[in-house]
Amino acid sequence: MRDQLGVSTALSKAITRSKRTILHVIQRAAHDNVVTNMLLQKNGTQGSGLASPDDNELSARDRESSSRQSTSHHRNAGKYTVIAFVNSTSGGGKGKELLRTLQSLLGNEYVIDLHSCGPGHMPEDTLLQYAFDPLVRILACGGDGTCGWIYSSLDNVWSSILGMKGRVHLSDQYKDHLPLAIMPLGTGNDLSRQYNWGKRFQKHMTQKSMVSAVVNADLVGLDRWRLLILPTSTLREDEKEFIPQIFSEKDSYDPNSERRSSLATLSKVAAMLGDEDADSKKGNKLVTQSSRPSTEYFDGLFCNYFSLGFDATVLLEFHKERTKHPEKFTSPLKNKLVYVEKSPIGVRAPKLRKRVQIFVNNKDGELVRLKIPRDTRDIILLNIQSYAGGNHLATKGSSDDGLIEVIFVSNLIRMVASAVVGPVVPYALFNVRAQTNRVVIKTKCPLHCQVDGEPWLQGEAMIQVSFHTRNAILKKSSDGMNCGCVSGSDNAVIS
Repeated sequence: MRDQLGVSTALSKAITRSKRTILHVIQRAAHDNVVTNMLLQKNGTQGSGLASPDDNELSARDRESSSRQSTSHHRNAGKYTVIAFVNSTSGGGKGKELLRTLQSLLGNEYVIDLHSCGPGHMPEDTLLQYAFDPLVRILACGGDGTCGWIYSSLDNVWSSILGMKGRVHLSDQYKDHLPLAIMPLGTGNDLSRQYNWGKRFQKHMTQKSMVSAVVNADLVGLDRWRLLILPTSTLREDEKEFIPQIFSEKDSYDPNSERRSSLATLSKVAAMLGDEDADSKKGNKLVTQSSRPSTEYFDGLFCNYFSLGFDATVLLEFHKERTKHPEKFTSPLKNKLVYVEKSPIGVRAPKLRKRVQIFVNNKDGELVRLKIPRDTRDIILLNIQSYAGGNHLATKGSSDDGLIEVIFVSNLIRMVASAVVGPVVPYALFNVRAQTNRVVIKTKCPLHCQVDGEPWLQGEAMIQVSFHTRNAILKKSSDGMNCGCVSGSDNAVIS
């Protein structure tokens, strides 16, 4: 695999020309297929949650001891063992009360306070001993961020046991192990809404009926997606030459990954990097001199959605207001009022057609360019059908089909209309412009982005979103909503 793309010679020459950190990182990435954590370590950025052989993976000694773990444990919930992880700081104080209640229902040793986690006592240290038992279920008590933390911990567990970067869906033996149920303590709770666990915390969730719901829930799947951001504004031209190799890296664990499609990707990404016309000079009026666009490398996983444009602009203003005036955010209703108050700034967000290029994989695994409509101000990549606190944007798509939906949004008014009346007036929803397993985006100026509700201002960059793995998740089997969504085809398609 090391010389598969024929980059070894080029890399060696490049390193001879320059000793800068980025070249060492890219050499390692092109050879070993792990760009993320090396970039993060070298550049001092935050951890991403993507398991790799060099970062956050359990030790060989742990792997050896885990192989001797029992496949049967004490059952504290009927025929199952339920392990609860509680974010005691979530839910406006409800987390602490919930911690005590679950300890009385499940037993102290089966309830872990995420707020007290530290080296040697992380979620993966607990989960490793239960990984071989098919009758263990997880209850994540918190928001979408808490669920993401637990899934990242599971990546570390499966990386230790299986390798394959934690891609447990490739294992017939373990792909259904350690499924996740959710008790919503966050703000948006989109994952909880998607799988019928509720839009917010309710008092009845502290009763035994919640444990029964976990026991009786249906086992389904959740796709998780890898987000890779390489800032182009801080790289020299000779350093940019290695971006196509990183984006086209072949996945040696994926039997459907072919050299032909990798080479095609190499060519398309190289063409994107070289496409600098007059349109690329257009800027973003919402970016002021005091704004500091991110120039950091990022490589991590997300579950829900990624977007670029006016919704991220509004969300960033919302977060700034919450930081300055936390007293305004004491209830879901007040949160929504502040969000509405900040929404008009989205009308001033720039049109994206001349500021962004977007390519998606077709059914043959080759990148093809999507035409962005003239008035588009927002691009949304949607994995689940609950967006930004329960908004319903489209009827097409499924969260376990290996495809992500690409949606272009032209104005804020229609966005609001689709969220409010979409479930009962289907024609108010947005058309899905593509369903695909990979998206490559080039931004030509600083633009606001957000992933799973976390916004930032992104500088010029090459961005790739690609299917990473599918994890087991539990869907509440009764008293839940059916979103009525339909799956895409088995292959990537463009509509």
